[in-house]
Amino acid sequence: MTHSQSVIALTLPPQSFHIPACAASGAAADGGSAPDGSSASDPDVSPPGPANTPPLSTALNPQIVQAVGTTNHAVLNGAIPGANGVAYQKVAQAAAYAVQDSTDYLRNIMSMASATTGVAMQQMLVKKEVDPYADIIKAATQAVTDAQKTFTNVGTSASSVVKDFDSLA
Repeated sequence: MTHSQSVIALTLPPQSFHIPACAASGAAADGGSAPDGSSASDPDVSPPGPANTPPLSTALNPQIVQAVGTTNHAVLNGAIPGANGVAYQKVAQAAAYAVQDSTDYLRNIMSMASATTGVAMQQMLVKKEVDPYADIIKAATQAVTDAQKTFTNVGTSASSVVKDFDSLA
């Protein structure tokens, strides 16, 4: 039985189950009196209507509730160590992808900055003018510096998420 099956079994509407009159009135199975003092065979006591339907856990056979609870406990507690391992791997993989993407970003910015600087220097030499090419080179250099900061921030954040995974889970 999977976790979703057990949840479905516990969330069926109570009116889909036949509730004996003694269980519905709260009377004991041996024909004793209900908590309010009336007996189970009292004709004035009717089974609860939709407004005061008993909780599902009391409407079901207690052995079924216990069996589902035991199964859930066994399945979920057995899955936690493995699930944490898989979750940790997914978090570590996502962090690695973030660092890899940041590395690609830095590499691409450095390539564009290098090409921009080369073209700007060529134009400086051909036109024998510094402006506006010095500003273009400065902007390209600043773009590389910003990309390096982004790379450092992504790496630090990714490392922190992976290291702190156990306390976050």
